[in-house]
Amino acid sequence: MSEPAIAESKLEVGTGPTGPFVIDANLLVTGRTCVLGSSGSGKSYAVGVLCEELCRNEIPFAVVDTEGEHTGLKEKFEAIWVGEEAGCDLGWEGLDLADLAKQAPDIAPLILDVSDVADPKEKVGAFVEALYATLTERRTPYLLVVEEADKFVPQYGSRIPIFGEVARRGRKRGMGLMICSQRPSLVDKNVLSQCGNQLIGKLIIQNDLQSVAQFFPGKGLPKELTGLRAGQFFAMGGLAAPPMLVAVKKRITRPGGVTPSLAKRAVRKYSGPTNLKVEVEGDGAERGPEAENPYVGLPPSIRADDIPVMVKRERSFGIFGPKETVTAVTPRYRTLIQLGVRLRRGLLKRRFETVYVCLDGVTGKGVSIDRGLQVFDGFQKLLNLTTLQVEVLREVKAESDTSAIDVASELGESRSTVSRVLANLDDKRLVRSIEVRNRKLYRRLVDLPGRPSEFVPLELVPLDLGGAKVVPPKVKESNVKGVVKGLWEGADVDSFEPFLYPTFGVELTVRRKHRQLVVDGRSGKELVF
Repeated sequence: MSEPAIAESKLEVGTGPTGPFVIDANLLVTGRTCVLGSSGSGKSYAVGVLCEELCRNEIPFAVVDTEGEHTGLKEKFEAIWVGEEAGCDLGWEGLDLADLAKQAPDIAPLILDVSDVADPKEKVGAFVEALYATLTERRTPYLLVVEEADKFVPQYGSRIPIFGEVARRGRKRGMGLMICSQRPSLVDKNVLSQCGNQLIGKLIIQNDLQSVAQFFPGKGLPKELTGLRAGQFFAMGGLAAPPMLVAVKKRITRPGGVTPSLAKRAVRKYSGPTNLKVEVEGDGAERGPEAENPYVGLPPSIRADDIPVMVKRERSFGIFGPKETVTAVTPRYRTLIQLGVRLRRGLLKRRFETVYVCLDGVTGKGVSIDRGLQVFDGFQKLLNLTTLQVEVLREVKAESDTSAIDVASELGESRSTVSRVLANLDDKRLVRSIEVRNRKLYRRLVDLPGRPSEFVPLELVPLDLGGAKVVPPKVKESNVKGVVKGLWEGADVDSFEPFLYPTFGVELTVRRKHRQLVVDGRSGKELVF
């Protein structure tokens, strides 16, 4: 893949006021570009169109995919999917990232799917450092696309240092950078300010509007910015001068992680080591072969031998007959989630803070850990909802009826969009609808979690399971991210830390009756999830 071919390539990404909107590939591949837009603006869709055009022109790139949005590229194009799912081409565990980065300019585009990776910053940071070193030596054009850049180069909190170096000095090495975010105000302003090319879609939060004001020349932000339709973007800087309103074209591959057949997944040119995965008996989790002790959590305060005298045993006939006998006590660890939520707090001095919420990793219910484990309603009915669905649900009242027009007005969305979302929520039985004088009205049927309160992060320690079984989690970060963003304005997931909590499975028998229950391994109380 030669540099002249890149220089001559044109990427047709949509339609402008006078016809097709075309981007010089060399400008994009070696430049600094930002693609910004709030939830529902079509930001990831637009990035998908750009990736399709890069694939079509055989231009080398890698996309850091935080939600599995871009695996569908494999439907039409040769690409290498690095991920954790069963059908991926390469697995993260055990992968030689330095070797992959060294070969990256000469192989198919890389989809770096970190949607199910526990340590995405560590993996992405290691790959980008190795890629930067490779391109520094070779001086060949290569583009790095980073979805949800606020997670890797946030304005506040821990960031990956190499991105600052790439933003400042990558151009001379041929390394381009495209950062994408729903919340530009949360992206490191030093990195954002380096972006000479901009695609800016609908933004509605004041802090985000202020953060992009630097890109608009003249008298400030255009009034249309808060009312743009999905797929509409202002192209600016090196992409268009003066700013031009562009409608992104239709994708030819499906977004959202469509799984291609195995026959189309052969990696022809990558000759590095394959990924080895070892399944740990009892929990179904995949661990690296050299992981010494991957488990952290809270240790039990009660021994299994103490359980028979602590459990309340029933009689066979009410208050009469023989009592139950404890026939088995099985140590088990249940996976919980310590969820860090980044949001703005304070009345006078508003600042970003991270507050913590604990969830049951199996059901998504809320849990508190004080004098033992307490379970209450949490995210369980909202899991897998998109940010827009949660925002709509938040605006629908539980005590009175609400119309689609009222919700659309509050959110700044079109009535048709809100109506579609409400119909979907109705199907999920999260709202109920009624017809009143030819008007459809809605009422919310679920309680929404309140704003996170003060919660000191738990001090987790390495655990020796000693043969105890582990109840594996079903809740993933991708399941709760849209919920967090939709529930609390300006919020996002800052950390997602699974950990183990001790319990005991108890079997009781009387005559021919058997009963099973779960006992808290720290308080001895019976648990119901």
